[in-house]
Amino acid sequence: MNMKKMNAHSIRTKLIVIGLILLIIPSVTIGMISYQSSKNGLDDLGATNLENSVKMAVKLIESLNMQVEEGAISLEEAQERAREMLLGKKQDDGTRKIEQSIDIGKNGYFFALDENGTTVLHPTDEGVDMWEAEDKKGNKFIQETVTTAKNGGGFTYYEWPLPSDPDSIEPKITYSEQDPNWGWIIAASTYMLDFNQKSNEIFYSTAITIGVALVAGLIVIWLFSNSMAKPISIVTNQMKEMANGNLGQEDLFIRTKDEVGELASAMNTMKNGLKQMIRNVSGASQQVSSQSEELTQSANEVTEGSEQIASTMEELSAGAETQANSATNLSEMMKDFLEKIEQSYEKGELISESSNEVVSMTQEGQALMNQSVEQMEKINQIVNDAVEKVKGLDQQTQDISKLVQVIEDIAEQTNLLALNAAIESARAGEHGKGFAVVADEVRKLAEQVSTSIGDITRIVSSIQTESKTVVDSLESGYNEVESGTKQIRLTGETFEKMNQSLTEVAASIQSISENLREVSDNSKEMNRSIEEVASVSEEAAAGVEQASASVQQTSSSMEDIANSAEELAKLAEQLNEQVKVFKL
Repeated sequence: MNMKKMNAHSIRTKLIVIGLILLIIPSVTIGMISYQSSKNGLDDLGATNLENSVKMAVKLIESLNMQVEEGAISLEEAQERAREMLLGKKQDDGTRKIEQSIDIGKNGYFFALDENGTTVLHPTDEGVDMWEAEDKKGNKFIQETVTTAKNGGGFTYYEWPLPSDPDSIEPKITYSEQDPNWGWIIAASTYMLDFNQKSNEIFYSTAITIGVALVAGLIVIWLFSNSMAKPISIVTNQMKEMANGNLGQEDLFIRTKDEVGELASAMNTMKNGLKQMIRNVSGASQQVSSQSEELTQSANEVTEGSEQIASTMEELSAGAETQANSATNLSEMMKDFLEKIEQSYEKGELISESSNEVVSMTQEGQALMNQSVEQMEKINQIVNDAVEKVKGLDQQTQDISKLVQVIEDIAEQTNLLALNAAIESARAGEHGKGFAVVADEVRKLAEQVSTSIGDITRIVSSIQTESKTVVDSLESGYNEVESGTKQIRLTGETFEKMNQSLTEVAASIQSISENLREVSDNSKEMNRSIEEVASVSEEAAAGVEQASASVQQTSSSMEDIANSAEELAKLAEQLNEQVKVFKL
């Protein structure tokens, strides 16, 4: 795979590719231009041939028409002669075999139309109305042909199947011009391929010429690329040997004076320079190996002394660090203790303020309880008065009931008297009729009074029932009010006791808060002293650690030097091994 890549990118391959490109592009370009130019020239020549053929046909008709005018032949004979001369004689099947002496292409022929598009001259469709004829694209080419002829003559382009292959559609060209004598539209038509068929021969000839030129050019390029690539290949092979360490080859000798020759000369110079440089490197590596061994021994001795000093300094550092840590821990504990004391003091202040507020609220509650007791006593008195009044109302309703009973008795007696009066009036006959009427009215009035008394009795009974319910409710409320009054009095006494106790608690809390304040101040002084001790201990520990670190750093540096010396010795040995690879 690598060889293929090298061959594909070799100078020889590149020269061949470039040479082929320089040959192919101009050759193909010139060939295409020549082919297209000849094709266009043949197309123009064919179109000119069609135009000249139509004009010749018009002249022929003009000549025949002169004979008609002279009376030598009739118009029908003249027109038939024109058909025979332009196409051929009419056959039994009505068609005309194309036998014209004028060459207008392999598939070319004359035809003529009248102004309505009916063929008056045609090889196969003579006398047919072709006005609506159109090609595959829908172009009505007969109408266009007639219009172009009437406008002085011109070309019409359309597509039509080949006679030899109806499935093959090819471009077709028609030149038409109107005859001024008979009014015919004279046209000559053929396929474009009849004109440019010879251009294909030119194309094939050009292709063969280009092929021969490419083969000849490829041979020349191959020989030239070999002459260029061979000396470069020689230089490349020697470079590979040098890359493998073989510097004992003879100098290259290339006769060419171009860049390849200069490259060979430069490579000879480089090879000789490498030989001398490798000799120098070999001697220097041996000296480096000897000096590195001495440096390693000295570094090891210094390292041992540094390790002893470092061990002693580490012990001192550990003791100082322990003392500093203890002082620091004590300082941290005192800070926590001080924070807790201050928090206790702050909470004591808050509790003192809260207890004072509770005492104040208790006093206010006691005052409100006293007011509540007075208010409940007033409510008790009001409810008691209401009970007495309702009881009086009940007594009055009972009196009303008695009066109603008396009225009811009177009404019954009145009713009896009215009944007796009615009986007596009936006995009196005509003289007692007036009295009977009065007695009847008195009876009715007594009945109404009796009815009203019944209503009053029901109302009074209802009032008595409601009054009794109200009396019961008021008496129950009176009992509850009296019980509430006693409870409020008891609560007031409890508030008084709470007030006394809270006052004593507030005084005690205030005393505790003041004591915590004194403890906080003393703790701050103690904490400052401990912090000073911790600071001094930390400074001492830091100094010892710094000294220990310096000693350790010195020891580490000497170890690095020793290691570097050993590595240097190894590198010198490796360098010697590498230099031995080269063959001088």
